[in-house]
Amino acid sequence: MQVLILDDQIERRTRLSAVLSKFGIRIFLTGDQKTADSAIRNSVVDLFIAQERVGGKLTHSLVLLAEYRNPLASAILLTDRTDPDVDELFLLIPALHCLLATNCPPELIRKLAIASMAGATDQRNRLVLAPSMRVGVNRSFKPGFFSRRFVTHAPTGHRAVA
Repeated sequence: MQVLILDDQIERRTRLSAVLSKFGIRIFLTGDQKTADSAIRNSVVDLFIAQERVGGKLTHSLVLLAEYRNPLASAILLTDRTDPDVDELFLLIPALHCLLATNCPPELIRKLAIASMAGATDQRNRLVLAPSMRVGVNRSFKPGFFSRRFVTHAPTGHRAVA
């Protein structure tokens, strides 16, 4: 597994790298968008962790490029935004798994990073939903995407305004 970390804060980038490297994950660190672009074009990135803005420019296009090069890629964006438009990022960037505050501890980012990578964990660490944790008994639920603006159910594609 290869992780690309794009962050212009050296301390946070180094702490996150130290936490992830303990798990045998190859890590490429950079604080420059051009270097990140070159890394994405020259290798396959499984997980892209980036600040939403580096050097005053959005990193959304780099996340989309990483997903184009590897359709199974995942992304975690570090941002302090709290405006209502943040929900739209999940619609615009399909590879986006979560948004985290820039002051999140590296251990939390590591846990979410490992959970976001397809096949990154072994069988001992997989998430199992016990019967006591299930929402309903003997019911099947449709997976759905929920937003403040609308609800879309996956199998039928119907759109219901909330």
